[in-house]
Amino acid sequence: MKNNKNDIIKFFVWMRNGIAFCTTWLLIIWIAYCHISNQQQISVSMLTKLLFFVIGGVLIFNILFTKVFIKNWTFTKRLTCFMVLLSLYECLNFYWMGFFSGIGTFIQWLVFIGIICVLYFICIAIYQMYSNKQGEIYTQALIKYQQQRRNVNGK
Repeated sequence: MKNNKNDIIKFFVWMRNGIAFCTTWLLIIWIAYCHISNQQQISVSMLTKLLFFVIGGVLIFNILFTKVFIKNWTFTKRLTCFMVLLSLYECLNFYWMGFFSGIGTFIQWLVFIGIICVLYFICIAIYQMYSNKQGEIYTQALIKYQQQRRNVNGK
């Protein structure tokens, strides 16, 4: 029960931190966009949509990367589901927020999917490099431990 309680607390802490970080970051980007495009105001409607967009994205992330709902998935499976779900969620929200209009051209969708695929493969490559490095560290530590045990036992 204690582990489950800690997982739930971690989930809500990640929700709070994720919402605060993403809202701040997107708000800074939105203010820069408004400044560049000479818009003098930001509507409450747009801020509300931005907040709901952030909450949904952070919720998707936390459901997949904390152990409250999904306990035994590998990182690669979690990342794959995250990329698919977040991509669909972003598309729907971009239409809702008015960033996309119409059905878009084939080239626009190809660029969007290409960006998602490139980010996915970068994440997988970083994970593989990290996993290999950690594997080497653990192997060296195990060899050192076994050597120490042999020395202690006199063999």
